[in-house]
Amino acid sequence: MKKILAILAMAISGSVYAASATVEYQNQTGVNGTTDSSLYLLSVAEDINKNFTGGVSMNFGAKDSNGAVSNSRVEGFLTGKTTVGIVSPYVRVSVGEKFTTVTNYPYYTVEPGVTAPLGNTGLTARLGYRYRSAFDSGSYADTTNTWRAGLSYAVTKQDTVSVRYDRIRGDTNINTVAFGYTRRF
Repeated sequence: MKKILAILAMAISGSVYAASATVEYQNQTGVNGTTDSSLYLLSVAEDINKNFTGGVSMNFGAKDSNGAVSNSRVEGFLTGKTTVGIVSPYVRVSVGEKFTTVTNYPYYTVEPGVTAPLGNTGLTARLGYRYRSAFDSGSYADTTNTWRAGLSYAVTKQDTVSVRYDRIRGDTNINTVAFGYTRRF
């Protein structure tokens, strides 16, 4: 837990210099016997160039319906993106560490997807698929397949609000509704 707090403190202090910082709340509804939960996510990112962005994200406070904290995650990511006509395909890869009350272990994710503006409304649609698995998947049950769809709205050039739906299936079965706010610096 001390590691999580130290990393969180560094990310918050470093977010002043980041290209963007995102705060997100996720309401997770369990499916097929999985417990309902909620969590918060903090992500900071910096554009490396016009095609690549790198950053760190942390989710914490994952609480089940009984109020028990079940897990937290810290991950570093790299997103490659381009523009083809009006759509922008992307691929996000990450490696991270999951912290539970029982053990900690490393995992990785791969997420291809696409974003597209919806006219000149300030709305952007996003559709993606994420695969996540522990590096030692034989020892840790953390393999999931996630389909995600979302909308974001640019309130100003620096401020964006978003909503997203995730359908997560595999070792965890959850439907998630996420609400986010992003500030660009």
